[in-house]
Amino acid sequence: MWLTRLFFIVLWGTITALLMKKPQVPQEFPVDSALLSFSPSKQTADTTAVILNWSRFPNVVRIVSLLCHPKLENTLASIHIWNNSPNRILKEDFAECPPDRLQITNSPSNLYFQARFLACAEATTPFCFIQDDDYLVLPEIIQTLRSRFSNDSVSTIYLSPPHEVMSTILKRIHVESKIHTSFAWLGYGAIMRRRQARDFLALMQYLNVSEDEMKMADNYYALLANVYPEVWFDQGIELGGGQAFTQGAEGDERNNKHIAQAANYLDEIINCTSTLCISRPVPFTSLDDQLLSSVYRAPCVGSQCLLETNISLLPSTQIDVDSANQVLEIEKINRNSFKLNDTKDFLLHPPSHAVDGNPRTGFCIPKGVRKGDTIEIDLLGVVAKSGQAEVVFLVDRDVRSILIAAATLQFRGNDEWFESSTSFTCVSKEDDLHECSAPTPLTRFSAFRIFFQRAVERRGCLQEIWMREQ
Repeated sequence: MWLTRLFFIVLWGTITALLMKKPQVPQEFPVDSALLSFSPSKQTADTTAVILNWSRFPNVVRIVSLLCHPKLENTLASIHIWNNSPNRILKEDFAECPPDRLQITNSPSNLYFQARFLACAEATTPFCFIQDDDYLVLPEIIQTLRSRFSNDSVSTIYLSPPHEVMSTILKRIHVESKIHTSFAWLGYGAIMRRRQARDFLALMQYLNVSEDEMKMADNYYALLANVYPEVWFDQGIELGGGQAFTQGAEGDERNNKHIAQAANYLDEIINCTSTLCISRPVPFTSLDDQLLSSVYRAPCVGSQCLLETNISLLPSTQIDVDSANQVLEIEKINRNSFKLNDTKDFLLHPPSHAVDGNPRTGFCIPKGVRKGDTIEIDLLGVVAKSGQAEVVFLVDRDVRSILIAAATLQFRGNDEWFESSTSFTCVSKEDDLHECSAPTPLTRFSAFRIFFQRAVERRGCLQEIWMREQ
């Protein structure tokens, strides 16, 4: 049966054509753009994309062609390619990108990862989007990052695959009210303020770090910020190719050495063991206490929207330590405390699979839900309903039972939540899946969510979310 969709589901054929691939494409969910009109808040191009080039120049050309897509004209003001390779590159190498949107720096030497901070620090825009040259980030996800990031954001937002999200969680540490941080990688895609890049470079100078430490700046950034990193499950596409920087045990040992050194620097800053901290303020590192968030997030494929859930997806972890230099030790303790089945769904069936446009993948809830848990879709703007519409969830039989017995559908309008006037209606589909739907009670809304009214201990999977005409 052909289902009508507006957001969240984009045909894989559309995506793969953009990525120049030709796999077999499921055709179950065509798009009907006549159903709803989406009116996000107006946005001007105020972000600079920063890409490093070393050994994967064909990837860089491909990434830049995507960043120059017209869809991103209201988000990215310019694309700065910092070339760490001795082989010079020119604007003419990027035929699909208007020259006035490109800035190229042919570095006289390989500055490694500090180059991305230098490029952001000299940007003419207040925000920077950063990614490596072996990953592809879709335009709508860059737009979602920018829509949710602001001058008031406490943390840089990092995109990460599930195993890296888990690593960030396992490394979270708390020392009284002074230290509250973890580690996260920038290369999968991240958005930061230009001011953060400048302050970070000032901090590294303040600490008088070595040239080797400066080159490995990525390993220092998140920890020294002294805030819990906001990490989203990514929808990234690996490109591979070229020569990977981190390879095998040697690469892991080098990374851990610099992470440990970053932790030592943080202890010095917080404990004021350097005479410098007495005489002048420390840049970049937050000295404010921070609460730990229990919300998981994943951007949608095909539209500017963000899935958010507070459902417990992992066992509790230990975060209280005596000093920051225990960050790697606490990760090992937490990892060893998990059983194999504790992480299986987190790694193989993350929240991002509910909004990836592919009904064959799903977000699996490992242990059930608690009273008050939610699965929310933030539309990042106001949706105006032009006809009768409903929200649809493609689920397995266990989530179907949970929705009918313990959940309601709510919509956010004028900063208040309103319940759908009717309960979920579910019909059986192929492969033992079910469509559960409920109508929209508002003519204008900016988010909707499943609200669980009571606890249910049952594993289940949510395959996809979309909207359609009734």
